Amino acid sequence: MGTILHVTSKKTVVLAAHSVVGRAPSSLVRLGDLATSHDHASISWNGSCWEVRDLASTNGTFINGERIPLKERIQLSRGAILQFGPETERWQLIDDGGPVVMARCLTTGACKTAQDGLLELPDEADVRVSIVDDADGLWFVEAADGSRHSAKSGESISIGKDVWTLVVPPHSPSVGTYKAKPQLSLATLALRFHISQDEQHIRVDIEHGDDTIELGERSLFGVLLSLARRRLVDEMAASLPESERGWYDLPDLAYELEVDERVVNTNIHRLRRLFKQTGVEGGWNVVENRLKKRRIGTGRLLGL
Repeated sequence: MGTILHVTSKKTVVLAAHSVVGRAPSSLVRLGDLATSHDHASISWNGSCWEVRDLASTNGTFINGERIPLKERIQLSRGAILQFGPETERWQLIDDGGPVVMARCLTTGACKTAQDGLLELPDEADVRVSIVDDADGLWFVEAADGSRHSAKSGESISIGKDVWTLVVPPHSPSVGTYKAKPQLSLATLALRFHISQDEQHIRVDIEHGDDTIELGERSLFGVLLSLARRRLVDEMAASLPESERGWYDLPDLAYELEVDERVVNTNIHRLRRLFKQTGVEGGWNVVENRLKKRRIGTGRLLGL
């Protein structure tokens, strides 16, 4: 992801698709020297690289020591030294990757960026809201109750006493982390369960053609097993359309697992992250959400 480093303080700032540089409180790259302008410059992603533009600043913008023409867009390469006015505001582009979703807490000033196509708020230990990308590079906001909508840049998300604001890059095939789409897909894989007699130990393998990916033994696979069994019953009966098979009421699922709903949602979130990190295209949907309902996202289930 695009990142610049303040040469003196070593402070880093992750860039949004369009980042204003200046002394204004709203500037993503906040400058402190009084010799800089309120809105000094901008750094923007053009779909393939970063560009800097001077916004009619008083003391100019420089790249590697050379002042750039007023309002011209100048392409940047990794390692470029940017100077906004005085030498105290020298910054270096240390990562020239494309932009990703960011969230800034207006209450505390904390800033978080998406990793592996996923951003969790307020944190991984207590996930109330997830911002996730799909296979087409679009970003969605999903609440713990299963509600989901397209993520919009500038929208606010309230979690407890904190308010987070999102910065969402424009949709573009070249925006993001430049990872090739994995061949491994939720639409084509099968899940094989290995269950001990007392059901205290559950292992899961991903089978994809002739390949097997062992996910090991994890306590959170208990949620996946319950959802798999519910879906298998509906698959065998075949009395429901595919879109309606396997849905489990969240309160009933929590009751079966003898935990509260928040623990169920946390384990589901960890499952989804595991499948995304394993490189499964569409892995976020290994567990699908509806309001107060959950289901496993595939009917190809083995070992049950």
